[in-house]
Amino acid sequence: MKKILICAPFNEVTNYVAAVNKTGMEPVACTALPTENGLDINDFAGLILPGGSDLDPAFYGQENHDCRNIRRWLDFAQLNALDAFVKCQKPVLGICKGAQVINVYFGGTLIQDLPDHNHHQAFYINHERKDAHHPARILPGTPLADIFGNDEIIINSAHHQAVDLVAEGLKVCAYSDDGVVEGLCHQNLPVLALQWHPERMAYDHYVEGWSDGSLIFHHFKEQLK
Repeated sequence: MKKILICAPFNEVTNYVAAVNKTGMEPVACTALPTENGLDINDFAGLILPGGSDLDPAFYGQENHDCRNIRRWLDFAQLNALDAFVKCQKPVLGICKGAQVINVYFGGTLIQDLPDHNHHQAFYINHERKDAHHPARILPGTPLADIFGNDEIIINSAHHQAVDLVAEGLKVCAYSDDGVVEGLCHQNLPVLALQWHPERMAYDHYVEGWSDGSLIFHHFKEQLK
């Protein structure tokens, strides 16, 4: 069974771990670099960069205007893990913050706070967290078009930041009606970045009418060597 590194604290990635397990891969959640604490990048077939707190804007050359809950130690761990997997040309899946980390790593920038993020934010009913759901348009000839087989999907959102300047080497795969980038892929490397959360739309979390998030994890598994 292929091992997948999920670069985040274990207690923050329950849904990711479940999705990876159900897709027939072995998740290892850890914030250590691949060469530390007995970990060897050669033991891992791929990397998942999950959602989480905002990336320090210093990494994309800006002062902090609207970033929240920054954890530089985690930013460094995720950027270093990404660097190691990119250099080995191993598959990478970035989700929410993970997508933003990928864009910044390759030289892009972020919108620190979306000016109108009503349908990009999670909301609360009776103290229970619910994702906002909305359509997104898929661009033809991209991995997302191959995965879903159509040009519109229904996705979820729980973010207040988004990709601004798209990094060189990356191309947009999907966007929402208000122009927010919802998906990116690398032109030459097995790197896919999603602004939404497929792990919360897959398997036990799937609801009829949504686009099936498990398709993302199956696509990721197919990229592994």
